Amino acid sequence: MTILVSLVPVFAHLEQAFAQVITTTVNNQPITNIDIEQRIKMLRVLRKPATPETALDSLIDDHVESDEVKKYQVRPSDADISHEIVRVAGEMKIDPNALVAELEHAGVSADHYKSYFGTKFSFYLLVQALNKGIEASETEVRAELEKEGGKTAAGVEYSVRQIILPLPANASQSLVEARSHLAEQIRTRFSDCASGVPMIQAMDDAVIKPALSRTSLQLGEGLKQLLDKTQVGHVTAPQRSASGIEMLALCSRGNAKDDTSARDAIAQKILAVRYASEEAKLLKELRSHAVVQKR
Repeated sequence: MTILVSLVPVFAHLEQAFAQVITTTVNNQPITNIDIEQRIKMLRVLRKPATPETALDSLIDDHVESDEVKKYQVRPSDADISHEIVRVAGEMKIDPNALVAELEHAGVSADHYKSYFGTKFSFYLLVQALNKGIEASETEVRAELEKEGGKTAAGVEYSVRQIILPLPANASQSLVEARSHLAEQIRTRFSDCASGVPMIQAMDDAVIKPALSRTSLQLGEGLKQLLDKTQVGHVTAPQRSASGIEMLALCSRGNAKDDTSARDAIAQKILAVRYASEEAKLLKELRSHAVVQKR
């Protein structure tokens, strides 16, 4: 009986090995049926066509792009992978953590989606490096700005003051509850920044940071929604952070006067379209020279 039990993991490993079949090779690099299954699951989460054919096509792209970036010794870091996840999540209008959770819930392995995002980020960097002459002219930016409404395209500008009720890392539950109670008292008493800021400054156990202005184009969607729901002169709900209990006092909200952020965003959109075009051209060329063999 002992022998049979000890062999169970071995049989399981062998079963998995036999279940994995190479269906295609790209420049002598294998793509297995397991890879295709993983890619189908991932494409579904990314809201893209998810058939065996589209999955295989996506994997071929990965191999071709990966081979090319390796020639230039471009290797994505964990930060690069995170950056790409944030970018894709932004396009999907969901939180990056929610995207990762969806992928894992769908059964996509971390190795699979990290490899995908890392390859995409690296290939895009390579395309940028190979096309340094591409730029968005002032005339183009101005024209797009007018299309988007001129001054109104600058978005909404928020002026906030960060309030922190410090807590030590090893704070007791009773201390956390006391600070949370104080935070709620501050929210109740804080009705405008003119009187509220001096009130916080007079407290020994609270810190209020200098005023900070940001436009809606510079903020993440989550923070933007939070500030839009907050009445001017009032404070957002307290949240626990590494520093303690934090809140934001919204001192003003109105149309942004400076269109720098809008102009930068428009320029980035123009460049993104042009880089995408160059990316597609390079990928098409690389695939034309790739050795793809289906079994």
